Order: sequence, then C-alpha cells, then structure tokens
Amino acid sequence: MRDPNPSHFLSVPPEIREQIYALILHPDANRLHHEVASTDYYDYKDALVLFKLNRQIYLESRKVFRNLNTFVKIETPWPEAQTHVAREGHVPMIATGERAARFSGHRMTVSIDAAEDPMMHGDENVFLLLLPDLDKFTTMWFYSNLSHPGLNPQLRLDLSLRDPFTPDYEEKRMQKALQRQLILPFGMIKNIRSVAVTGDPKPLPSVEAELREIQAVPLKTPEQCLREAIQFKLEGNGELVNGKPRKALDLYDKSWLAMHVVIKGDKRHIHGDAFFGRDLREEPFIGKNGQSERLILRVQLVANTCQAYLKLENYKQCIFWGERSIRMLRQAMGVDDGHDIPPEDEVVLGFPAANEMGKIYYRTAVAKKMTDDKAEARKLLRVASIYLPRDEFVRREVAACALRLG
Repeated sequence: MRDPNPSHFLSVPPEIREQIYALILHPDANRLHHEVASTDYYDYKDALVLFKLNRQIYLESRKVFRNLNTFVKIETPWPEAQTHVAREGHVPMIATGERAARFSGHRMTVSIDAAEDPMMHGDENVFLLLLPDLDKFTTMWFYSNLSHPGLNPQLRLDLSLRDPFTPDYEEKRMQKALQRQLILPFGMIKNIRSVAVTGDPKPLPSVEAELREIQAVPLKTPEQCLREAIQFKLEGNGELVNGKPRKALDLYDKSWLAMHVVIKGDKRHIHGDAFFGRDLREEPFIGKNGQSERLILRVQLVANTCQAYLKLENYKQCIFWGERSIRMLRQAMGVDDGHDIPPEDEVVLGFPAANEMGKIYYRTAVAKKMTDDKAEARKLLRVASIYLPRDEFVRREVAACALRLG
C-alpha cells in the first residue's frame, strides 16, 4: 500500500539538509586513499548530481560545496611539472590540462615561471588543487629546492587572489583568514627570485607582510637538521628503554623528518642530498661530511626501528625495515638480489655504521626465526656474528640456531 504521507527531502529542516549536503560534498567523501599513504580524488561527478535535482537543492548544495571546497589553480610553462608534483610530491590533483584551464571557480591562481623561460599566454600547463593539499605542494617545492639548490633563485612566483562568486558590479571580497590560508603556505619557499602578491580582491598588506617575514627566515642549516634528528632519536631510544616502543617509533619518525627523509607507509623518500653534501662547519660535526653523518644516523634509526618492532612482536615490519637496508648495502656492493655470497664477503667492516649494520642483520634474523624462516635466519646471523663478534646476544642466538637448526 502506498504511504499517504510520503517523506519529502525538502520538508526536512534546512540545517539537516545542509548536513546531508556536507556529507556528500566534503572532500573526504570524494577522496581515494592509496596504500602508500597518499590520496587522490574522484571527479565529484556522482556528488554533483545534487546540482541537477531542482533549483532549490542546487542553490542550497552549491553554497555548501563552495564553503567546503576551495580551489587553487597552478600554472607553469613546464609540462613535466605536473608529473613531478603528482609522483614525487604525492600531491592529489582535482583536474589537469584543459579541464583545469577551463575551471573558473578557483580562489587563487599560482603562476610559476623563470625570467629565462617566461610563461606565454596559451603555453600554460595547468592543474587544480584543493586548499587542504596546498601545503603538500609547497612542501614538495621546498624539498625540490633542497635537492637542487640553484632552483629557486631562477624562479618567479605570482600569487593572484580571486573572488569568482561576487558579481562584477559589486566589490570583490575575501576574509583575512582565507587569505592567510591561501598565501602563507608559500612562506616556506625561500630565496626565490621574485614574489608578487596581487589579485581582486587586493591582498591585505598585513597578510603579504606576514608572508615576506616568513620567507625571510633562513633555512635550518644541515648541522641544525642533524642535531634535531639526533635529539629525536635519543628521546625515542629513551622510550624504547622504558618499554614504550610505539612512542619510540613516533619519535623516530620525527627524527627522519628532521633530516628531510619522508616516510609514507612502506615508502621512504630521501630529499636534500645536495643540501647535506658538504663539509660541516658547526659542532659537533666540524670537518665531517653532511651526507656521511646523515647516512650513519639513517642506519642507526633503522636498527632502532627494527628493535622497536621486535618488542611489539611485529616481525613483518621488522623484516621489512631490516631487509630494505640489507638490500641497499648489497646493491652498493654490486650484489644482485637473490644471489648468495659468503658471509665474509658480505660484511663491510669499514662502513661508518658497521656496528649498527650488524644489529640490523641480527634483529632481522630474530624476526626471520620467529616467522619460521630458519634458513634465512641462519644466513643473517652468520653475517651479524662477523659484524658483532663480541656481542653476547648475537653469540647466544648463533649457538641456539646451531642447536635448533642442525
């Protein structure tokens, strides 16, 4: 039997309808999550069906959509920029190419070019971002400059605010809070050739002054980065000793980030080789090479991370972290994956972090044993015993394996 009093959506109170619109139109509802701790977006096609239902729903849902979704248009003269931003920076894009170029609902245009390679009309390579992802874009740019120190002094940046929704016969406007959200992420972009802040509405002088003040703060030196990373590592070690391995791992993550190594799931992105690749001039590193010091710290962090995962009985992650470092060392020696070599040939006693490398072999071997990969455990222990001949734990485990494995 047909309900004589059907429920109509428009009879629902307006504030409830707005909540429903928000659930459908929020960026998170249209976000696609990948395994490598990065995200992408659907094209909003299904969500924007709301706009086609009737005029009242269109007007109500459009207002919610605009409040929740602030778009930024990026323009460069370089076709490869889009690929670099997406793949290296893991910056999710809403639209690219012609679709992005045609879009007119953005609140800021970001134009980047070089005096020697100016952007001509019609040659723009365009992509569209959401405001919450703008910091990913500026962080990617920050790391690119660390890896290529001559980059920023060649580049020009133009930030142009827009109010696409106020009719042309009215004064364009934008709240200070939104201006700051749009403009200030570019404060981390240092030593750039020129920066222009323009638009309609005109940017507030206080916001532009704040941007330039942040940009004027110099980069941390390699020595500062390494000292900060060491401090986080030591704090993590303290948590590990106190039986708090999860807190230790959080602090190790901060240590990685302090020296510009970004961990995303099972991926490790190492930035700033050129930045660290010089002789250090500050205590306690005077006369040492920045890359070598960072490499030693990286190996120490891997060894400690393996230990934390052993304490958590997460043997899979211990093996993942350990095997990756072992594989990298083998590749540096010219050894192909899957090719067995004698333990004596695998050991690099002259390696600056040889002691920590031995711990990685040992802890990975323990995890292998706990997952019943006994043959591989024995191989790794043989290498560990050469790295750490006086380590009582290693000697005890070698003896135990000799007994159990035969």
